Amino acid sequence: MNEIHELTKIDYTLLLLFLFAFLLGIKEMLEIVSYFKKKFRIKTGLDLDKESAESRIRKLEEHDKWQYSEISKISKGVEDIKERLAFREVKDKEKTVATLRTQLYDLHNKFMEQKSIDKSGLKTFLELGKIYESAGGNDIYHDKLKPEIMNLPIKDQQ
Repeated sequence: MNEIHELTKIDYTLLLLFLFAFLLGIKEMLEIVSYFKKKFRIKTGLDLDKESAESRIRKLEEHDKWQYSEISKISKGVEDIKERLAFREVKDKEKTVATLRTQLYDLHNKFMEQKSIDKSGLKTFLELGKIYESAGGNDIYHDKLKPEIMNLPIKDQQ
């Protein structure tokens, strides 16, 4: 019984020293393997997988940069188109207002020379006036042209 008791006694100091020596040996073996891998440029599957993943990441980053620059170009192009359309819209509106103003003046002068207006001429004049107003014109139409035309006598068409 004493022998069994003696066998179960563990010398913890010796066990710790053995464990430390074992771990130190493993560490040194790993350093030696690493040294020879570097010296002879030996690549393991893990190294190859790591390089492959890094290469893919670099390619993805390059692709992302390219996509960003292309999207930026497209965005700038869209902004330029918006600006040109807004400018064109303003110019078209100004042109429409000028054309309608000329037509209203021409009709006004015609009816003022006749000193009367027929129903279809009045309708045409008023519709042009509405279009003129909706296009942004309003300068002399309300103050002068429309009141003078509305004061003319309406003659029957023959």
